[in-house]
Amino acid sequence: MSISHEEQRDKWNEEHRHPFALLQMDDHNPSSSVGLYVDFLKGKGISQAIGVEMGCGKGRNSIALSKENFVSHIEAFDFSYVAISTAKERAKEEDVRKVHFAVMDATRHWMFPSDHFHFGLDCAASTDIESPEGRQYAIEEMFRVLKPGAYALCWAMSERDEYHILMRAQFPAEEQNAFYQPRTGKFEKVFTEEELDSLYAKFNVVEKRRISKVTRFFDTPYATDMHWRIYQKPIK
Repeated sequence: MSISHEEQRDKWNEEHRHPFALLQMDDHNPSSSVGLYVDFLKGKGISQAIGVEMGCGKGRNSIALSKENFVSHIEAFDFSYVAISTAKERAKEEDVRKVHFAVMDATRHWMFPSDHFHFGLDCAASTDIESPEGRQYAIEEMFRVLKPGAYALCWAMSERDEYHILMRAQFPAEEQNAFYQPRTGKFEKVFTEEELDSLYAKFNVVEKRRISKVTRFFDTPYATDMHWRIYQKPIK
């Protein structure tokens, strides 16, 4: 079995149109990873910062971040037009003016200048890119558009997650530590620490944690051991 990039996008459009696999992604509240990232960035004394989020979904993380005083603007994008349409509606409802949402594919050229952003977010976006080449291209673009010394949050599913251990055993994909979601057909990739550091090889690792929590898949709770990692683009 294999899946094309277009098929993966279509499946995500359907998920965003009729949420049922990961109901929390339809929530207005940000990922638990974002609060930790805010604390980290504040600790660095960042101000008047501009940020970028790849695979932003319906915008919950970027909308939350835009409300922080140290943030002046965020560019957030996703390849799902359904998700971006909802993100724009939510931003309007909450009178959020510091985020620009766009339909854009992380595995294609990012329409931003080089050395531009103070911080970036990969909040489980790499997980859903169905090819190693696509993931590598996306992170290389993240590297390109961040300023030297800027930070990138990587929040990723891990090889220790209870649900993903079951899925990898029953519905494995061709790539190691990956599977096809049986009820949606979506490709999903989980990571070891070594795989993430290889993906972000151009960056320096400045902080890394394992966050144990309960995550619901198809409204059933499972124990997870998520990766929370901060990478920094080297200063020239």
